[in-house]
Formats: sequence, structure tokens, C-alpha cells
Amino acid sequence: MKHHTAASKRFKLALRAAALALAAACFAPVHAADHDSVDRLQGLIEPLKAEKPFKIGVTLVHLQDDFWKGIAYGIQDEANRSGVEVAQVTVAGAYGNVREQFGQLNALKTLGVDYVALGPASFDGYDPVIKSLKESGIKTLAVGIPVNSPNVAFGVGQDEGAIGVELAKAICKKQPNSTTLTIPGPAGAEWARLRYVAFQEEAKKCEGMKVLPGSFGGGVDLSYGMSQASDLLLRNPEADFIYTPVIPIGMGAAQAVRQQRKDVQVVSSAIVREAIPMIQDGRFLAVASEPGILMGRLLVQYAIRDHEGKPMDGLKRDDALPYPYVLTPPVTITPDNVNTFPFEAYELPPKGWSITAVQ
Repeated sequence: MKHHTAASKRFKLALRAAALALAAACFAPVHAADHDSVDRLQGLIEPLKAEKPFKIGVTLVHLQDDFWKGIAYGIQDEANRSGVEVAQVTVAGAYGNVREQFGQLNALKTLGVDYVALGPASFDGYDPVIKSLKESGIKTLAVGIPVNSPNVAFGVGQDEGAIGVELAKAICKKQPNSTTLTIPGPAGAEWARLRYVAFQEEAKKCEGMKVLPGSFGGGVDLSYGMSQASDLLLRNPEADFIYTPVIPIGMGAAQAVRQQRKDVQVVSSAIVREAIPMIQDGRFLAVASEPGILMGRLLVQYAIRDHEGKPMDGLKRDDALPYPYVLTPPVTITPDNVNTFPFEAYELPPKGWSITAVQ
């Protein structure tokens, strides 16, 4: 596993208590029919329209799931609402495709952008190219997950550690005396490491909760989750739960559980439409919300404030990351609230929506 800085290790602690308190107020259940009345910025900041036009270029890890697609949609839709131009949206293709993303960052220089929204394919290695952009007068904004560079202007993301904490709490609440199998996620992905470490630490606080350690590696797709879970269930027939860091792996694990006819529930993170029925019928005990649409909107709104020298209310500055940042509050989706949560407002871009300028 990669070496990580002390700052990144502390990221899981950033604003956890404040975020948990804010979550209860910000994410009260809303019926699907009321989505249009939901505050698109969750009351975190007031929406502004740009008084001085500027351009944002975007490069994200991929657009293969609703989290990253939601971020892209949030950026594009909020830019349209606010008088900001999105020059181009590009994708690295997968986690670990750092060189591809370096090329995209350098290419965005030629488009005359003022800001680059970066959803990094890796935590480390980006500082030289971000510093080069800065020297060219282009500000880099981290979105979705953190990146290890003090030259980032600011970031918008979520408390990755809090996601792991909430999933462990859900298991502890349901069945403290239990055994949980774990599929930690891809090696080198800081978000996966932070979630897994926090999950393990929180599990230690739950008397009787046993967590079997897993190995980092593999992809973030359904087939990987299915194969890993199938093997783990065969070797550990006493299991009660399976931890997964992200929903495609979780859905694969849930399929493996069904195939083996086990009474095992899965916990995971991020919402896709296909997972909602699986939460409703209890195959998922809990899924952490990852409001990508909200993150994209917040990035545009804070960019407007930065560009016009206006107050950046809500932006945090501490030693958790080497740049100022704002975190969206964590919310856990369960069978109890799945039918009232406003997924389309914060999680799921409109059906049929696609980026019009993907390179």
C-alpha cells in the first residue's frame, strides 16, 4: 500500500462532528414529488450569478457511475444557471490513469480556462502539474476526492472517514455480536483507504463486532465485488455482513450473497438507481449518500466567489488537507428512509443526461 502523508491520514477526522450534526438538519427526508422544492445547495451557501464571466475546464476520473456523472452534471447545470462557461469535460478513464490526466490538465491550458476542476485519478503525484497551472494563472479546484498538493486553490468533497464510521455504526446498531467480511477497495485510492481505516476503528468501539481484514486491490466494478464476496462467503460461512467501499462492489457482493442463499447484508457507499430496490428489500443494510451533484454545484458557486473576491463562507482551513476545503455532510440511506430521500436532487443526474463535450 502506498505511503500517505500525515495530513492525508488526518483527513478522516476533519469536521466529522460538525458534519454529522449538520446532516440531521440538512438532509431531512423529502418525498420524490417535492424534489423541485428542495434547496439545490442544501442551505450551505446562497446561490450567486457570476458578475464577471470566466471559464472552467474539467477533468474527472471517469463517468462510469452516478457519483462522478453527478459531479459533472452539477458543474454543468450550476454553470448554466450562474453564467459560467464550462470549456470542456475530459475523463482519465480509471483510477490510476495519472499520466492520461496530466495530459488533459496540460491541454486545458490551451483553452483559456481560469479554473480547472480536478477529480484526481490518484492522491499523489499531481503537485508539479498543478503548480505549473498555477504559474500560468490557472487555479486548480479539487472535487470529489482529495489530492495531495498545496497548490490547489480549494477543494469540495466529503469526509471519507465519516463514511466508514457511519457504515460501522449501522452494523453495530443492527447486530453488535457479528462477523463482517471486508472488501477494502482499490490499492492506492486514498478515499478507499480512509473509509476502510475509519470503518475498522469504529468497529473496535462496538463490543462483540468482529471484522475480518481484507486486502486492497482489484477494480471498483460489480464483477470484482461478486468474485471477492463469493470466495469470502465460502471461506467464512459464519459471516453476517460484508463491508464494501463503493456501490458497484457492493452490488456484486449482494449478488454473491443471493447466489449462495446466505442471510448476509451488505454495507456500501454511493447511490445508483439499480441499488435502490436492493436497499428497499434489505439486501443492503446501509448505503452512505455521496451527493455528487451537490459537490459540483458547490464547486461552481465557490469559484464565483473566488473569482470576484467575495467571502468564501463555509470554507475550512486546517491541517487536514494542504488547501482550504468544504465537505458535504454524510447521510446514511437505509430501508427506513430510502423511499423519502431526494436522490434526484443530490445523487442521480436526470435519466438520459450526458456530457456534450467529453474528450
